[in-house]
Amino acid sequence: MTDELLFKYISGQAGQDEVKYVQDWSGSSEMRKNELSRIKNIWVLSGLNNKIDLNVKEAEIQKIWAKVRELNRQEKKRILRVRWVKYAAAIILLIGLSGAAGMFISKYYSTPTPKYAEIIVPNGERSTIILPDGSTVKLNSGSQLKFPSDFSSGKRQVILQGEGFFDVTHDKSNPFIVVASDIRVEVLGTRFNISCYPNDEIIETYLESGKVKVNLNDKKHDSILMNPLDALQFNKTTGKYLRYTLKDSRLSDWTKGILTVKGETIEQLAKKLERRFDVKIFFSDDEVKKHIYTGSIKDEELRTVLEALKFASSLNYEINGGIVTLFSK
Repeated sequence: MTDELLFKYISGQAGQDEVKYVQDWSGSSEMRKNELSRIKNIWVLSGLNNKIDLNVKEAEIQKIWAKVRELNRQEKKRILRVRWVKYAAAIILLIGLSGAAGMFISKYYSTPTPKYAEIIVPNGERSTIILPDGSTVKLNSGSQLKFPSDFSSGKRQVILQGEGFFDVTHDKSNPFIVVASDIRVEVLGTRFNISCYPNDEIIETYLESGKVKVNLNDKKHDSILMNPLDALQFNKTTGKYLRYTLKDSRLSDWTKGILTVKGETIEQLAKKLERRFDVKIFFSDDEVKKHIYTGSIKDEELRTVLEALKFASSLNYEINGGIVTLFSK
């Protein structure tokens, strides 16, 4: 894999055969796939007229350097040589500068403006981005967000797969629409959370402030107006929904680095842990799947979370690389 081809792929200049070649190359290794997604995200963000906290920029630079070194060590060849790393670092440094700087990057590299830009957050990571209208989106592990690279037309529609917390800039004349699998959430300016992972049966929306209108793909239902602290669960299989008032913030606690559960079985919780820590969880027996948990804990370390679960019940665990096995004591 050459620097030039990687750069053409990231900047959108690669041909169809070249795109397939890079995708096949990255698909053979989870590490390659995650690293490629991360650098592609940086390229996308560099062309937006926004501001990003300097500490965030510096942290992202350090992450990329660390990952490149790790990739080079494990691949035993220089997949991303110094020249390519300089490209990535330069792109990061330009995040948050004026719109003119973003235009300079696009024109200098002759990058075509895509209809939709895409941000991919691998398992084990989280990301915060600022959209062209100033709206902020926090994306949870294993999530994807597609959005127009330019909101100048007035259309503010994004496509979410996974989980995101939205803080939408108010614009009365241009509603903000989130398409999330089988539901559409329309807002003017508000703060809300949506969880819609492909392998989850339930799509869940939680409104922290403002008002939203939820449209279900099921034609039998009218639009549903939600008020602050309302939550809505939509079952993709049955087409039924449940609306209720949430008296705590557990559906958005993940944005603060807190894992909060209420009456969830370990089988349900395992999906969240797999995405959060990029691991696979297996159960040694059916009995362990029935353990039910309620509580909150900082989710910075996998072992800390597992120790808390172990303390709260008769569960035990083993960690072997990226594999976690849960079993009853």
